[in-house]
Parts: sequence; structure tokens; C-alpha cells
Amino acid sequence: MSALGSLLVAAVVVAAAVLHLLAGVQHTGVLLLVTAVLCVVAVALASWGVRHAVARALEPVDRLQAEMAELGDTDLSRRVGVPPAGDGAEQLAGRVNELLGRLENAAEQRRAFIAGASHELRTPLTGLRTRIELALLDDPADSDLVDNLRRALGDAERLHQIVDDLLVLARLDSGDPPAGERLDLGALVEREVARQLPPIPVSVKAETGVMVTGSGVRLGRVLVNLLANAQRYAAARIEVAVRAEDGEAVVEVYDDGPGIPPADRERVFERFARLDSARSRDKGGSGLGLPIARQIAVAHGGRLYIADGPYGARLVLRLPLAR
Repeated sequence: MSALGSLLVAAVVVAAAVLHLLAGVQHTGVLLLVTAVLCVVAVALASWGVRHAVARALEPVDRLQAEMAELGDTDLSRRVGVPPAGDGAEQLAGRVNELLGRLENAAEQRRAFIAGASHELRTPLTGLRTRIELALLDDPADSDLVDNLRRALGDAERLHQIVDDLLVLARLDSGDPPAGERLDLGALVEREVARQLPPIPVSVKAETGVMVTGSGVRLGRVLVNLLANAQRYAAARIEVAVRAEDGEAVVEVYDDGPGIPPADRERVFERFARLDSARSRDKGGSGLGLPIARQIAVAHGGRLYIADGPYGARLVLRLPLAR
């Protein structure tokens, strides 16, 4: 609008010059007065145009602000209107809607997690309470007492595992960055396998010098969780391979169990996910092992996924090689 004002002033000056030439020198004072009036009118019009343009430019922002003020903290499904202006206001509205979408997803995940955690904690607690009550009511000489106490101990151990996994997830969700130590991934795998006393033997093929940067404790937790998952479903053997490939450290864990259908290969990484297949969490897992393993892998700049294999399940961990 400043350009419009300049054009108006220029037009006034040109008009005054023409009138001066036409009217003669004796009317110079009148021409100057007319020119001044016309200049004032031109400036007033330019100022009005600028204010009007600014008001129109800020109108989408004001409307966006009013809509944001109307949004409540309980209904995150609402979105603000996106003005089809193709300017900064449209981009701002798009960013606001994107942020609202992320907040809605986070709130939904939190609600689902709390519901799942409550259900999973209630199940072993109920079993533990029932079996202890039966043990107290039964005749101490009854042979079922030892069996009831043994089952109660199993429920208590599962409950302890769930609580421990929940604490790990809480630390991961807080965004606590992993340590930055250099680790030989092959040596770490061999050490974690040696610590286990699995009912099914585990064979390891690990290259030496596959170096990564991260937390030995957390990466060890990934390996423990992958091995525990394989041990739950393997029939006779488990294989672990470690190698460097295309600038990444690769760990593959195979088992000869029933395998994981392609449709369920992402669902197993959901917290407390239940599968309608032979590989379900009813075999004793907490339902948090693989989600924890993937979250640790992502925090280290890596990936954890399920790939096709010659048999059973094949879980693949990929981490950036240390520089």
C-alpha cells in the first residue's frame, strides 16, 4: 500500500503541474492550495489502505487465536481452520493442527498404556491373592499347598518383571539419553549369552571389532529381551549372528518356533500387544520386552524389526557403527 500512496502523490503533483500550465502564473496560490489538499487526501487514502491491508493480513491470525482459545484440554480431536491464503497464516494453522494431532496421539497412547498396565498388573495380583488364600485355607498337610505356593511365586515373579519393565519404560519415555561409550557389540552379545542359563542352547557367530557407541547396560537389555523372546518360542535351537554391513552393526536372533505372521510384525512392538497366534504373550512374557528393545534401539539411532527367515522368527537389530 505504500506504493499506492506514492503513485497517488505522484499523480497529484503531475495534475498540479498540468493545472499550473493551463491556469497561468497569477493563480499559483490557488494551485498550491489545491495541490496541498490533494496531497493530504492522497496521504489519508494511503494510510487507510495500509491499515486496511494490515487488518486483512492479521484477520486469519486473529481468527486462529480465537479458535485456539476455544479449544479445551479434554477434546484434543478438534482442529483449527486453515485459511486458503497460501501465506504464513496458513502455515501456522497447519503447524498448530499438526501439534494437536501429536498431542492427541500421545494422549491416546498414554490412556491405552495405563489401561493395559492396569489390566496386566491386576491379572497376576488376582492369581497371587487367590492362591495364597487357598494355601491359608487348606490343610497344611495337604500336598496341594506346595503347588499353590509355587504358582503364587510364579505370579509374583511375573509381577516383578512387569513392574521392572514399567520402570525401564518410564526412564526411556523421560528422554534420558544413552551413555556414549564405545562398545564391541560382538563381545557384548557373547557376554550376555554366557550369562544366561537357557533351557535351549544358543549358538553365536560374532565378528570381532564391530564397534558401536551407546550404553552397555541398555544394549545389554535389548539382547536379553531378544533372547528371552526367542527362548519362549524356540523348539530346539536359537542362533545369534553379529556382523558389520553397509556402515551398520547388525545383530540377528533366530529361533525355530512358530514364527511371526507378516501382519503381526509391527503389533509385537506395541506395549501389551496380544496376538491371535501361537506366538502370544500368554507364554509368560510381560508384553513389554520387544517394545523396550525397540525404544532402546531407536534411542541409539538404530532400528529393530522382524524380517523374513528360513524358519521361525528372525529379529534384526541395526545400529550405526562407531566413528
